[in-house]
Amino acid sequence: MKDLIQQIRDELMSTEDTVCLQRARLVTEAYRQYENRHVVLKRAKAFAHILHHMALDMESNPVFAGNTSSRPRAWMLVPEHGFSAAPQVLLENEGLTGILDGQIPKDLQDYWADKSFGGAAGIGHLAVDMGRVVHEGLESMIAEAQRYNSKETEPAKRDYRQAMSITLQAVIGWAQRYANAAAVAARSTLDPVLREAHLRVAQACQHVPARPARNLFEGLQAMVLTHLAVAIEGHGMSISIGLPDRILAPFIDDTFDPEFATNLLAAFMLKITSNSIFGRGSKTQPITIGGLNHRGQDQCNPLTLCFLDACDRVRVGDPHLFLRWHERIDPQIKQRAVEMLASGVSMPLLINDTPTAQGFINAGVVVEDAWEYCVIGCNELGIAGRSAESATTIGGTIQYLELLNSTLLEHPEPNSIRDMPQLLNYLETTMARRAFEMRKRGEQHRRRMAECVPTPFTSALMRGCVKRGLDLLEGMDYHLPGIYERGLTNAANALAAIQQVVFEEGFLSMAELLQAMRNNFQAESVRARLLAAPKWGNNDERADRWAVELVAMRERVLNAVDAKFGHRPHMVCHVVRSLHHFDGKRIAASPDGRFAWTPVADSIGAQTGTSIAGPTAVLNSVLKLDAARNYRGGYNLNLTFSKSDANPDTLLSLIETFFAKGGQELQINCFDAATLKAAWENPEQYGDLIVRVAGFSTRFVDLSPVEQQELIERAEVIG
Repeated sequence: MKDLIQQIRDELMSTEDTVCLQRARLVTEAYRQYENRHVVLKRAKAFAHILHHMALDMESNPVFAGNTSSRPRAWMLVPEHGFSAAPQVLLENEGLTGILDGQIPKDLQDYWADKSFGGAAGIGHLAVDMGRVVHEGLESMIAEAQRYNSKETEPAKRDYRQAMSITLQAVIGWAQRYANAAAVAARSTLDPVLREAHLRVAQACQHVPARPARNLFEGLQAMVLTHLAVAIEGHGMSISIGLPDRILAPFIDDTFDPEFATNLLAAFMLKITSNSIFGRGSKTQPITIGGLNHRGQDQCNPLTLCFLDACDRVRVGDPHLFLRWHERIDPQIKQRAVEMLASGVSMPLLINDTPTAQGFINAGVVVEDAWEYCVIGCNELGIAGRSAESATTIGGTIQYLELLNSTLLEHPEPNSIRDMPQLLNYLETTMARRAFEMRKRGEQHRRRMAECVPTPFTSALMRGCVKRGLDLLEGMDYHLPGIYERGLTNAANALAAIQQVVFEEGFLSMAELLQAMRNNFQAESVRARLLAAPKWGNNDERADRWAVELVAMRERVLNAVDAKFGHRPHMVCHVVRSLHHFDGKRIAASPDGRFAWTPVADSIGAQTGTSIAGPTAVLNSVLKLDAARNYRGGYNLNLTFSKSDANPDTLLSLIETFFAKGGQELQINCFDAATLKAAWENPEQYGDLIVRVAGFSTRFVDLSPVEQQELIERAEVIG
C-alpha cells in the first residue's frame, strides 16, 4: 500500500487547479425545485440532491470513499454564499488569482444574483462530534430526531429536525452509492492492491457511517465521509477532524499493525487534503492528537505515534497536525515530535494542555468538556461537537495597531495628549465603542445566518441541536462569544516608542510624530529614533509592559460588553494566517517606525528583525500575557530556528520550559535561507518542504512570491 499512497500524493500535488460546477448546478436545481419550501427543508433537500447525483471519484484516492467535486483541486463552489474566492487564499497562492474569471455560466449568475448570502462559503471553524459518528452511527441520530419530533409542538423545531433526518439519511445513501461503486471497481481491476482497497471500501460503506464502526478502517471511513459532507453542505475554511487518536483508540487490540495503521492514516490525510473548496489553497483542516483527559490521564496511544509518522510520510500542509502537550506525555511521542520539528517538517504544532483547558473552564465550560478541546482552525480552539465560538467566525477583530493609529490621527488636538495614561484612556474609549458595535453586528449576523443558510446536517452532529431543534449557531450546549485580535506586537512597540521618543526624550511633540506618520517618515532620522525604542519580544519591560496593558484594557472592555449582552465570559483568539499582509495594506505608517502599507507582525511574538535577545526572550515576553486568563481562544506564536542551530534536545528543552511556565502554543520552523532560496529557484526539487507561515501550513513551493520572500527574510534574520 505504501507505493499506492506515494502515487496518490504525487498525482495530487501535481494536479492543476480547475473549477467544478457540479455542486453549483445541483444546488441550483434543488433550490428551483423546492423554492416554496421552508428554508431549512429546502437546504436539506438540496444537500440530499447533491449527494444523490454528484459524481463519485473512485480513482484519485481509492483507499477511502469520499469527494467534494469531480476531481481533486477542481474548485467546489457554494453559490448560496457567493461565487468568490477567499482573499487570503489568493494572496497565499498567487497562481490562483482569476481562477473563477469567466467560469461561472450566466444562468447560474442570474439565478443567484439576489439570493446569495455573501462570502465564499459558510462559517467553518468547528469540529463535529466525530466520536458519536464513529461509535453510534448516523442512524442513532435519525432515531433521536424522530423521538424528539414525536412530542414536538413547535412547527419550526419540527421542520428543523425533519431537515436533520433528511440530511443524515442522505449521507447514508451517499455511502451506499460508494459501496456499490467500489464493488464494481473491485471486479474491474487486475491490480491486487487496488482490488483489496476497493473491496475494503465496499464492505465498510455498507455499514458506516450509518451504524457503529467495527474496526479502525471503518472508523476512519466514517470520519472521511462525515468531514467531506460537512464541507459539501457549505462550510468553508477550518473544518476540524477533532481528536481522532482518542476516538479510534477502542480499535487498538492485539492484532494492531502500526505499519498498516500508518499507511491508512497517510491515505486518510491525503483524502482530507483533496477537499476541493479553494483548490490547492489551505483549508486549515486541523487534526489534534495527544493530551490529557479530565482525570489527568495521558490519552496518547499507538495511533498518536502513527499520526506523527503519517504526517512525516505524506508531508502536506493541510491537514495540519497539532499535538496536545503536557508534563506526562508519552516520552516516545515527545521524542518523535521534536525530531520531526528539528528535521524541518514544521509539524506538529504544539498546544499546552493545562492553560488551554483551564481557559475553557474559566469561560464556564464544565471540566469534563474542557479537557476535550481541540484546534478548529489556524490555531483557534473549540470543543468538538459541544461549542460554537463566535470569536472564530463572526465576532469581529480588535486590531490594536489600527485602533492606536485611529485614536492618534483622528484626535483634533494631539499636543493636548500630555502623558501615557491620557493616551491609553483615549485608546480604551475607542476600543470600547468598536467592541460593542462588533458584538452587536456579530449577534445580528449569527441569527441571520441561522435563518438564511442553516446547516442541518452539521447541526445534527452537534450536541444540543437535535434536542432543541435549532441550528448550531443557536442551539449548541456552549455559545462562547468572543473576538479575534491582531497587531499586539506592533501596538506595544508603538506605545514604547511614544513613551520614549515623545514623553521621555522630548525628541518629537505628538503633533510632530503624527505629521511624520502622515508623511510616511520622509525624515529617516525620525523613523530611526522610533525603531531604536525598546521592542516587544526581548523580555524588556520597557516594551513588554505595554503589551500587558493592552491586553488588560481589552479584558476590561470585553467584560463590559459581556455584561451588556448577558453573555458568557468571552473567548479571544490571536490569529493571523496571512492577514498581517491585509492589515498592513490598510494601516498607515505607525509610531513603531513601520512604513505605511507594509505587513504587521505575523504572530504574537516579535516583529521580524526586532528580536535581538534570542528565542528565550521572546518566550519570556509572551509568558507575561497569562494565556489561561487572557487567551481562552488561543494565540499563535511563530518561532524560527536555523537548521544548523536546531536539534531535538535544544527544542525539547525550550518547549518544556515554556510550557511549564504557562505558555500556550508554539509553531516551530527549522530551516535556513539557503534551502528556501534553492526551493524558490528549483521548486520541482522541493515538493516536500513544509513550512508554517502564520496560521497555516503549506508546501513552500505552493506559496505566493510575497509569502516565500517573507519566510526567506525570517530565515536570513536568524541566520
